[in-house]
Formats: sequence, structure tokens, C-alpha cells
Amino acid sequence: MGYRCEWATGQSVYLENVDEQTRVTLTNSSPGQQQQSSNHVQTGRWTAPPEIWRVAIGLVVKLLTAQGEQFIYIQGNQVSTSTEAPSWGDAQPLPVHVDSMPAAMSPKPSMAPMQPLPPMKMGDMQMDQTTMMMQMGNMRMEMNPIEASSKPSPQTGGEQPSTSAVQRNFCSQCGSTLKPSDRFCAHCGHRLD
Repeated sequence: MGYRCEWATGQSVYLENVDEQTRVTLTNSSPGQQQQSSNHVQTGRWTAPPEIWRVAIGLVVKLLTAQGEQFIYIQGNQVSTSTEAPSWGDAQPLPVHVDSMPAAMSPKPSMAPMQPLPPMKMGDMQMDQTTMMMQMGNMRMEMNPIEASSKPSPQTGGEQPSTSAVQRNFCSQCGSTLKPSDRFCAHCGHRLD
């Protein structure tokens, strides 16, 4: 349980005593936008509800605790504490209401998992995230492209891609386009293995 004070249009302060600390949550709302910041300050346990006063520099929260009077000064988004009382000359008391956790801080329902994206196409480029494939022109790149055409490796007994299933579309040395029958790159002369 906490205490809320609406001290200006769209501006509120929420106070809650958590163990030996006071949580101060400042909320600033305007149409289509909400900002919120929280601070924890060491004050001790409260022995009475907080009082909030508007003073020339901003707000002063007066707390009665087991250690005596504590004051929280709020100026803009800055929060500080003191055991020194402010000058109460032009101070105006503000109404404080018992309130539950601010709506912005309350737990939100979990989101449903995202559905896989459909394959994307731009001109001659195609990408598919479900199969981890990207193709552009005659170049194609896949993650683990040959699962079905694999055979056991004699050294490890595990799976190893068959070399006949791997198609070379470009030179690993210069990137030039290759024909399946090429044994050397026509552009740089690199031997193709």
C-alpha cells in the first residue's frame, strides 16, 4: 500500500515504505506520453502516513519514522533527504490519498510469442528466416544447407556433408561467378577444389 498526491495537472508523486526505505515514484503525463522515474531513499519505517507540502523549490514530504522526522525534497526529477525542516512560510499542504501501485508499475500480462516472419523479397534478393537462407541473383547462402545429403564420417563416426551435394556458385578467392564445370576461376585463375 502506498500514498499518491496529484500536485499539478498530469504530475503526481507516489510514496511507499519498503522495509527501511521510501520509494518515491514521480509521474508526468501528457496526451500520448507518460514519463516515470523512481528513487529509493533510506528513511526508516514510517510511524504515520506521509504529509506533502508545496514550497517555493518544489515539494517537501514530511515523514514520521522510528528515528524521528525525515524530510524528502523533490525538485523536478531530483530527490534528496534531510532531517532539517524547510522554512514553512508559504508552504501549502496537498491532499494525500491511499493508493495501490501506480498503473505504469503494475505487472503487465505477458505477450504472445511472435509468429515467424514470411520470406522477404526485394528485387532479385530473397531472405527466409525459418530456413536461414539468403539468395541474391545466382548467389545463395544457407545455414546448414545440406542436412538430407550427408554421410557418416569415417574419422568421427558423425555426419559430414557430401562434396557432390555442394555447388560452387562463386570463386572463394575473387568472388567471380563460376560455372559448375569450371576447375579454375576464369577471372583470377584460382584452382577450385
